[in-house]
Amino acid sequence: MNERILLMRLKHKSERALTEVIERYTAYVTTIIREILNDKATAEDVEELVADTFIALWTTAERIDYIHYSSLKAYIGMIARNKAKDFLRTHKNINLELYDDVLVIDDGVEKKILQKEQQQYIKDLLNRLKPEDRKIFLLYYYQYIKIDEIASIMQMNPQTVKTRLRRGRETLRILLSDEENIAYEDKD
Repeated sequence: MNERILLMRLKHKSERALTEVIERYTAYVTTIIREILNDKATAEDVEELVADTFIALWTTAERIDYIHYSSLKAYIGMIARNKAKDFLRTHKNINLELYDDVLVIDDGVEKKILQKEQQQYIKDLLNRLKPEDRKIFLLYYYQYIKIDEIASIMQMNPQTVKTRLRRGRETLRILLSDEENIAYEDKD
């Protein structure tokens, strides 16, 4: 059964479709959650998050626009990734390091090498931000600290933190654009 049909059947609350999805994607979901949590959770936590992923799929199935989400695997991967990050958020003493933020698409060696290269590329881009802006960016996006808390840590106004986050995103967007332009010129 193809993914689009599975999505339609899930939308109509087919338990048989859910069973097939669980059988087909349990290993994939488990891999994503383990990659994100690394050694920051027990095996029981991972199992619970896997189950929570499929429960979330089931409870939101009627809202899925199966025409736009033709890839069930990508949709489930997104749910799994969010569940793992939510786990990290609720366990305040656990931080997601920059190199832990990986969405596993494939278990192939080539894919993992590409992911590591992308992580290094992101690290290099972040290192080009002003130190204070980089710290705010990492606190917000990788340690899940709220803006008010960052403002307290950095001894800034919360609006200043928001402005620096916005400017940081814009700077990264410009850096990415410049990199793309250089790569494009190199091809000529």
